[in-house]
Amino acid sequence: MEDKKKTKLAENQKRRKKPSKKTVSTKSTKIATTQYINKETGELETFNVIEEHDQDFNFEKIWLGHLLESLEVLGNAKIKVLNYLLANKNNENQIIGTQRVIAKGVGVSLPVVNETIKKLVEAKAIKKVSSGVLMLNPEIIFKGQHKKRMNILLKYTKSEILENDEDESINNDTQQGE
Repeated sequence: MEDKKKTKLAENQKRRKKPSKKTVSTKSTKIATTQYINKETGELETFNVIEEHDQDFNFEKIWLGHLLESLEVLGNAKIKVLNYLLANKNNENQIIGTQRVIAKGVGVSLPVVNETIKKLVEAKAIKKVSSGVLMLNPEIIFKGQHKKRMNILLKYTKSEILENDEDESINNDTQQGE
């Protein structure tokens, strides 16, 4: 009896698939013809119809305001910095302000802001776009429509590529100078 239970349990575990952790986006387009009655003439007219559907799979909705309030209760200075970044992002997923401005806005020390931003950059949750401009990774958090998220993600990715190219150029220049 126990062997049957173990076998059945093993079979069930084999059938289960591990859920994907990535958000998957699909787009489907259906092109067809449809007939409509013209109200003015009463004639039956044929039209080409294009149906488009965008869908995101495996995503979670987060009510940012509630999450920020909940995290604020914890009181950790680094969480306060993260809350500030999330609450002060613009529609391009950017936070504009120096680390001093952020420290003053949050009410924490500059070293806390420096360390928090450093850790978030290492975790690829944010990146420095330029002096005084940070950008949240749109794969992690974004508010808006799918199409706009894809545009911001493209900008985010392009700036990473440019950043990597600059780093390689600096490394090559340094090696040639040796």
